[in-house]
Amino acid sequence: MQTLSEIVSAHQLSQTEIDNLSYEAREFSIDCGKADAPKQLSPQIWNLFDSLSDTVWHSSMAYSQIIPLGFNLFELFPSYYHFLIPFYHGIKNKKISGSSEKEMIWKHFTGYLVSENYYADPVGYVLWADFFEDEATVREAWQGLVRNSTGQKSLLRLIEVAGPVPFDLKNLVYENLLADPATHDVIFNSLLSSAHDVFGQIDKEKARNILVRLTVNRNTVHYKLLEQKLT
Repeated sequence: MQTLSEIVSAHQLSQTEIDNLSYEAREFSIDCGKADAPKQLSPQIWNLFDSLSDTVWHSSMAYSQIIPLGFNLFELFPSYYHFLIPFYHGIKNKKISGSSEKEMIWKHFTGYLVSENYYADPVGYVLWADFFEDEATVREAWQGLVRNSTGQKSLLRLIEVAGPVPFDLKNLVYENLLADPATHDVIFNSLLSSAHDVFGQIDKEKARNILVRLTVNRNTVHYKLLEQKLT
């Protein structure tokens, strides 16, 4: 099977069923990874998405064909676990090794980050919880994403999920964004998560240097917390 139409047809899905499943997946994906997100897919939908994903990722097709199909499935049914995790495993396990295939992934990810929340939230989560928390993938992923950034908006969305990224990497992005005061609140929140996340990466001296240059409210609880973390 080499097209999305063939894949959904093989699973005997009508257009009405596809539309309903797409709606369910989009609702489920918003706020992906947040502890207070109560939504869950039903076991039936979960198993169906498993089967759809396996049809693509366990096929004998070349990765130059698998990757576009994988993104087609994610765009139709934006489920983090079923249709994004395979990209992480493919790169981590070096099954996806070609530079053109990897560039395709980074370009799609940066595009999704500035798209609707049902795409941006699960992509942000797979970056933060998988690509960035893994020492084997973090540097390559970060550099590829920054290189393929579509502008300030995608960089801001990227630093929002950059807690586990080595500080020397994200510091370059902070410095590029600092000239625009409109970015300072996002930079502050990124520093805060870098200091407080379980796997957060922070360089106290460099972070203090950035903090004093931010035009943000210095009387908040979060500001005091960050100051304490950086002492």
